[in-house]
Amino acid sequence: MGLLLVASPVCAETSWVIVDNFDDGVQNELAGYRSTFASGPSQVSAMRVDDIVRGTGGRSVRIAASRADTGFCGYWIHFFDMRAVEKIYFDASRYEYLSFWVRGAVGGEDFLIKLADQHWIKKQDSVTFAQASQVLPAGVTTTWQEVVVPLRGRHNLDWQQLGGLTFEFVRPGQQVVYIDDVAFKVRPDATPFEPREVAASSLPAPDSMPRKLWVWSTEKMLRDTSARRELFDLCQSQRIDELWMQLLYDVRHKDALTSTSICKLRLEDEFRKLLREAHVRGLRVHGLDGYPDFALRESHDVPLGLVDAVINFNNTAPASARFDGVHFDNEPYLLVGWHKPTQREEILRDFLTLNAECQRRIREHSDMQFGVDIPFWWQERDEQTGKIVAEVSFNGKRQAASFHCLDMLDNVGVMNYRDTADGADGMISHGRELLSYADTHGHALVYMGVETFRYEPVPVWFATGVGHEQFHAILGAEGKHIGRISRLNGLRLRTLDDGQRVSLGIELPQPLTSDVEQLATKTMLEIAKHFGTRGPSDAAHKHVAAFVNSDAEWSGLRSRPIVDTTTGNRYEGFVLDSTMLSKTTFADDSASHFQIQVQAAEQYFSRYQKYAGTAIHYYESFREKLVEAKPMATGPTD
Repeated sequence: MGLLLVASPVCAETSWVIVDNFDDGVQNELAGYRSTFASGPSQVSAMRVDDIVRGTGGRSVRIAASRADTGFCGYWIHFFDMRAVEKIYFDASRYEYLSFWVRGAVGGEDFLIKLADQHWIKKQDSVTFAQASQVLPAGVTTTWQEVVVPLRGRHNLDWQQLGGLTFEFVRPGQQVVYIDDVAFKVRPDATPFEPREVAASSLPAPDSMPRKLWVWSTEKMLRDTSARRELFDLCQSQRIDELWMQLLYDVRHKDALTSTSICKLRLEDEFRKLLREAHVRGLRVHGLDGYPDFALRESHDVPLGLVDAVINFNNTAPASARFDGVHFDNEPYLLVGWHKPTQREEILRDFLTLNAECQRRIREHSDMQFGVDIPFWWQERDEQTGKIVAEVSFNGKRQAASFHCLDMLDNVGVMNYRDTADGADGMISHGRELLSYADTHGHALVYMGVETFRYEPVPVWFATGVGHEQFHAILGAEGKHIGRISRLNGLRLRTLDDGQRVSLGIELPQPLTSDVEQLATKTMLEIAKHFGTRGPSDAAHKHVAAFVNSDAEWSGLRSRPIVDTTTGNRYEGFVLDSTMLSKTTFADDSASHFQIQVQAAEQYFSRYQKYAGTAIHYYESFREKLVEAKPMATGPTD
């Protein structure tokens, strides 16, 4: 096995200490995270790389900044674990100098060097200590240089509670720099480089790991041979070995004895043909379906009936024309009742009960696999309450619903929707806890999902809401029926918690025809009668405006009251535009960026035994991404 040489993090004489060498993981030697920050139109990206490093091994961080005339951008490194319940800051009181190594991609790059103690961290800010061009006599060049910054005498920071280091790019233009071996030292001497031996990874190369693909356009694939061939060809070129394909079915009636709906698959002959062709091409196919309301006990009859329908289909089909599994994408957090903690636990318990029964039926009556999709954040702690977001008691154990799923199911698809691998808000950071749990406690294989689709901005009409306690009370009383649905009159329900009030509303389909507008008004009247407010609401709208200014998802606040023309009753309301955050999807990124970031995440995740590869959502948008990457064909020249 080969050996890598990396910098030793701590000197034996303790006259210097390396706090971040970027070699492994998303946390440094002080358990601190790293990440970029930016305000448009300025942009920045960062990634740990192993091709340009100080010394003969390890990694550095590559920071690519695009500083516009307005906005700001940079990169921060924490010296504490921002996600720990009890935060322990770095005691730098015995050190006199900050040190790090830098080189530029072309030379002449420049940035501010800033530090923050506990006080400044809470303000999400830092103070400037130096500028790279002023510390280095020849400025940043294309060779590695050590930057040494004196710490004392200019700023009144609490050196026993040091929180982080920031590199901020203030000069307009494109700049790329590499940073390595961030350290604190007693003396300004050059930081030694002490190689140490680390066993090279014996894990498979990330570009050899198979991937999965969500497919929702099933009917087209069933009826169109060329479309099916195009799908299968893409799978073979992109190492995709498994498809999660939307099932087409009818719900006929409910069995009186089992309380399960009788479901019947449509286009069964076409499904058998597709399955045979997929298996010849080395592809597995799992039947896919999902709806938030299915998570609730009163709606379990449909998904259970669908599981039975797939089992029955397989029992009457030759081995070459059978489904390999069933996969549900139910997303119960889209139910209105999710926003009431006690009701959230009830929803999660119902969700887990459904999954357990689906898994039981499939194991007892078939050789298929069963899996579900979950978001990456269920086991994380709510910043306001400090409690685990989706904690629930089930099967005698109290833990996050995500861990329950890993305990009992064959596989779990994690909607790990971020467009960067590294950083505090990247794929690795959000995915590793689930994989660690799966390896040590769980049963399920884990797929890490990525998004390639972008939802178009959509206006959302809200009834000006009520305080949290009143909202929860209404959900437990006259608004209970709304708490157990995700759509009302066919229109998707949305909630907005601005920290003071919870407002409930609907997405307005575009284009908004007169018939749909009438339906929307009727629906909003029903919502407003339970959850709305009447009378002046200037203060509430000002609070919403302040919230919108700090949340990139929402914009375009405008007033839109809800008026009952038959009674003259008027409820306060407003419209906001909802925009899908760019960090959640690769839709606006290049195919090259997609491959680099996903492969970096795959490389890290491959250390976990239960990691089974990347799942890509979804076929059409991923295909478009690949088409964009192909060079334009040129015709013959004279």
